[in-house]
Amino acid sequence: MAGIYGVLLTKTSKNEAFKYFYNASFPNIIGEEIVYKKYRFGRSVLNKFQKDRFLYEDYKYIICFEGINYSPISNPKMFIREYEKRGEKFISELKGSFSGFIFSKESEEIIIFNDILSTRVLYYYYDANLGFAFASEMHVLSKILRATGISLNYDYNGIYAVALYGQTFYNFTTVNEIKKLNYGSTLIFNSEQKFFKETSYFKFKRDEKFSNISDTIEKIDSFFIAAIQEEWEKDTMNNYEHFGLISGGMDSRVNLLIARRLGFEKINTYTYGDPHSSDIKIAQQIAKENFYSHKQFNLFHGKFLIENTLQNYVKATDGLTYFTANAVIYNAFQKIDFQTYGQVHSGQLGDTATGAFVKPAFDFKANIDKIGVTGFVKHKELLSKLSFLDTIVDQYNHTDNEVFTYEPRQVNGTLLGDKLFNNFIDLASPFYYKSFLKVMLSLPQKFKMNQRIYFEWLKVKHPDVLEYKWEKIGLKPNSLFNIKYGRLVKRYINGGKKYFGLDYDNMSPIHKWLKKDSMILDEFDTIFNNHIDLIKDVELKEDLKKIYFDDIFEYRNKFSVLSVLLGVKMHFYED
Repeated sequence: MAGIYGVLLTKTSKNEAFKYFYNASFPNIIGEEIVYKKYRFGRSVLNKFQKDRFLYEDYKYIICFEGINYSPISNPKMFIREYEKRGEKFISELKGSFSGFIFSKESEEIIIFNDILSTRVLYYYYDANLGFAFASEMHVLSKILRATGISLNYDYNGIYAVALYGQTFYNFTTVNEIKKLNYGSTLIFNSEQKFFKETSYFKFKRDEKFSNISDTIEKIDSFFIAAIQEEWEKDTMNNYEHFGLISGGMDSRVNLLIARRLGFEKINTYTYGDPHSSDIKIAQQIAKENFYSHKQFNLFHGKFLIENTLQNYVKATDGLTYFTANAVIYNAFQKIDFQTYGQVHSGQLGDTATGAFVKPAFDFKANIDKIGVTGFVKHKELLSKLSFLDTIVDQYNHTDNEVFTYEPRQVNGTLLGDKLFNNFIDLASPFYYKSFLKVMLSLPQKFKMNQRIYFEWLKVKHPDVLEYKWEKIGLKPNSLFNIKYGRLVKRYINGGKKYFGLDYDNMSPIHKWLKKDSMILDEFDTIFNNHIDLIKDVELKEDLKKIYFDDIFEYRNKFSVLSVLLGVKMHFYED
């Protein structure tokens, strides 16, 4: 993704590491580096919102902010003032989608930080003798480390997690020496004192406070309106046109339709996927009746999945998720001219925030094979290779699944998709708004079941949003009956079709494409056979073969194992 880096190692590193970033050859990218003594700091970022994002140096500091900033602490001098007054504590007051660092030349201390959802990911390396380095892209960091002669080893927790679940958990990656900065965190490294500390300034936690549904609706609406206004005014203030994603789902339409109602005009919308899906058809109707212009990218087959798979798709998320979503996003976005657009307005995280994953007293121990983005694990005996699963059970067992969905599932799974979006255009969502998330986490479980509060809020405050079909139920979500029974019928119909390998309603029907074109699966086999021998651990190699050749639905096992193999090539072998 568009990103930043810093190298504070005792060994000399390669210069101009910004050239290694995924987006380095994209149009409208700023690539630059600052050298101070033997240390290097740089970025490869979008040439947009330059009042927000900066790389700044004066006689005392080197400071970088990457992303979108909605807070009043908004320029290098303000950062310096707040840092000198309060240290890293001021970072908790920043709002937006961001990562960054502050380096003091006097103390040779650096603070790196990210936002409350880690939408701008940071990976880091630390050794008491060899020093510290970090980057927004893990393959940039692994390349820097190997260039300095630092040896890298497998992180078995990360490798098996990606192969089995399609994602990583906690701060594990596929490289033992590289960790992921936890969401809502700061990390301090002092090269002179050999001091190293990671601190969390934000945590997801349930804190039930509200019991009156009318008061709750008023609170939700006020925070959501504020979030939309901040998000969309950022475009207006910078003289950009509005650009939003629209689908047959609820969350994107909620953002766009409420923004339109608030007076944001000339909204350009975009959708992508199988043109025969209800998702696309519903999006077309909403866009036609409400927005300024609409474009559509049609996906008729899956041949794009095998087009330069490593460089185009796996590298975008560093081989830490299975790559189908990356492939769809890349092909849908690569040919759009984003120069006149500000952010891409989405409904990202809306289902999680409004309770779609709430499961009372969820038994994690009994369902430990179903907690990842692949849906389920076929070879349960391999789960013993993951040392952290007992921790997940201890931490989340018999909770309502909500905090788990935010932490390991969204932060390490779904939200990694932001990385690819942010190479083309900054992605925004009002569901990322901290005040809104805190309110939603404070609601009683009964308000969240089946997203009850979501539809009650919309019915009272924004009923026009409910006057279009919702693809998940095939009906308008304007009554509890439609929502409850439509959801059940659609779930069982699609579930049955998935089970029997039949075509089902989906905007990206991977299974249908691969079933109709065996050449794609043959090419997957070729990629697998050409890379499996990169795995030097005999037991791991055999386990990856077992996972790869024993299919689960939509061939997610194959995508996951190929992500592992191509990730290993990228982190351990690529120059």
